[in-house]
Amino acid sequence: MSRKQPEEPGISGERRLNIGLVVANVEDDFSNKICKGAMRAAEMTEANLFIFPAKYLDRREDEIADVKQAYEYQYNALIDYANASTIDMILICLSSIGYLSGKERCDEVLSRFREIPVMLIAQAKEGYSSIIYDNRSGLADAVRYLIRDKKRTRIGMLTGSRNNMDANERLEIYRDVLKEEGIPYDERLVCYTNYSAACEKAVDAFLEEHPDVEALVCANDAIAQGVYKVLKRRKRVIGQDILVTGFDDIDDAVRMEPQLATVRADAEILGHRALMEAYRMLTEKSQGTGKLQSEQFTVKTSFILRESASGEMELANVNREYLYEYRQRLKMMLDMNHSLNIVNRDTLMFGADNVRDYAKILDVFNTSVIHDYYLYLFKSPRTYLPGKRFKTPEEIYLRAYRNGDEVKELLRIDQRIKFRQMYENPYLPKERKTYILIDIYSREQQYGVMMCDLPYEYLHYLEALCYQISIAVKMKELFSVQEELLAEKEDMLRKLEQENLMLDHISNKDELTGILNRRGFFAKAGKLLGQKESDGKRVAAVYADLNYLKQINDRFGHEEGDFSLKNCAAALEAALGSRGVVGRIGGDEFAGILVLEEGESAEDIRVRMRAYLDGVNESAGKRYPVMASLGIMEQRITGELSLKELLERSDDLLYEEKKKKGPFIVRENE
Repeated sequence: MSRKQPEEPGISGERRLNIGLVVANVEDDFSNKICKGAMRAAEMTEANLFIFPAKYLDRREDEIADVKQAYEYQYNALIDYANASTIDMILICLSSIGYLSGKERCDEVLSRFREIPVMLIAQAKEGYSSIIYDNRSGLADAVRYLIRDKKRTRIGMLTGSRNNMDANERLEIYRDVLKEEGIPYDERLVCYTNYSAACEKAVDAFLEEHPDVEALVCANDAIAQGVYKVLKRRKRVIGQDILVTGFDDIDDAVRMEPQLATVRADAEILGHRALMEAYRMLTEKSQGTGKLQSEQFTVKTSFILRESASGEMELANVNREYLYEYRQRLKMMLDMNHSLNIVNRDTLMFGADNVRDYAKILDVFNTSVIHDYYLYLFKSPRTYLPGKRFKTPEEIYLRAYRNGDEVKELLRIDQRIKFRQMYENPYLPKERKTYILIDIYSREQQYGVMMCDLPYEYLHYLEALCYQISIAVKMKELFSVQEELLAEKEDMLRKLEQENLMLDHISNKDELTGILNRRGFFAKAGKLLGQKESDGKRVAAVYADLNYLKQINDRFGHEEGDFSLKNCAAALEAALGSRGVVGRIGGDEFAGILVLEEGESAEDIRVRMRAYLDGVNESAGKRYPVMASLGIMEQRITGELSLKELLERSDDLLYEEKKKKGPFIVRENE
């Protein structure tokens, strides 16, 4: 393929502006609407918009209900993708991305963008341009309504953590209105909780302590959703026994039962205004001289009265627009589900030939709603661990792209580009575009990103696309490794044939641990069971698995993994003693056989092995634990007893034991 020369996009030969938008989870109503407003404004201004859908900083594993989500921190690598010199300004929703984080952590994220102008959305900070809600007007009206119109005085406030800036501001408004209305502020009526629907436990405890509370002011609608569940379990009638208000006016607010009274803070307007002001500031700068000066903008909020506060059904809010919107969304969901089913089918059909070139991978993602794809991958996967900052490389590889009907794979010599040129590569179309960056990862490994023009209506499918492209890229890697291994195997066989090496010459010892290898173990253990003097005695079969070997290798290196394997082998050898037979079956799996003496129990083996490993962990001073799961089977030796059957049963017990192991915990440096 011949090289394509760069073209300068824009109107009248001028370079088109590139504006970046960093948001939290696009499944959240707030982030979703921010994107909608910004995308609409980008179309009006003819600016290119690049959306970086991150997740949440510092989300701890104990706050994740589904352990399979433990790797969602990987999406935060996209924050650093936004830090490129070809982006003219970054709009960032830091208050939502960092809602679990303190000020220092959020400041650290902002400090990464030293060379790029930044505008904060829904948050103000000295020295930065910002666009914020006028939260006071709408929330103050909500609290006044509860006091003046509904005559409530025992009003509780459910808010976020003390570190959350939005939560603190809304608490201050609540406090000020109480003072204005002559009601003493009572700190005991404030419940600090998770700034999301996962607040039920805290709300339940709060209501248990304050059963006489008459109204609840929620700092956002997500908290209100959790409050609804708690109140309904407690048989409290919302809108009558107790009044509830929220903040944000999410789409579900009008569909909650009863409809949620809330403060309308229109995130779509916020996103639209942010991009429009950013475009204006950049345009004025290009026409003048000097640096951009920070500017502040506000968007008004208003109290929306509904049944949860008034006690009366607001029929006007259930209108045909919502019904039409649902029908449209349902149709789009059916269309997109069909497209993704095709993607799933074609991905399953992958073979070695399909993944030898990246164009065939990208060709699978041929959906009717997405026209442009750009597959950027690293030369090799990069490890990204939780709590660390992801460091982008100087260079990245544009492996393949689709622009229109045809998928094209570049020549190797043309694939490598500077990281900062990702958003102005010479293969981008001349017309204005909005691109979403889709993270490509597997567990702790980052592979790159796919940049595509996903329409707003399909943002809810972003994670599904992330999983699909990640699976496809991972499969390519696995097929590549498989081919390399096959080539190595053939080469090894040729060498063995040339040197006339025989399998019998292979030692029965495992080179790393010094115990028997698989072949040696089965030979010696079989002889032990077959001895005449063993007949009728009890035998204990042990199947052991070293826990967390992959995590130890990935985090601390293979030397530490070898250390753990050696100690696991030594522990099993010590537990069975000189009468036992111990072997490394393969990888992190070990097996042992011991003919038990009178008064000796199979469980004694478990106790001795754990004691040995406890001693290792206490004396070695490692930041990680050396732990093993055990499956132990005890049975009488008979002529029909099979070593294979005995080990299979103990392996089944090991499988059940492994389910109980906890998470991999690393101690802090002392």
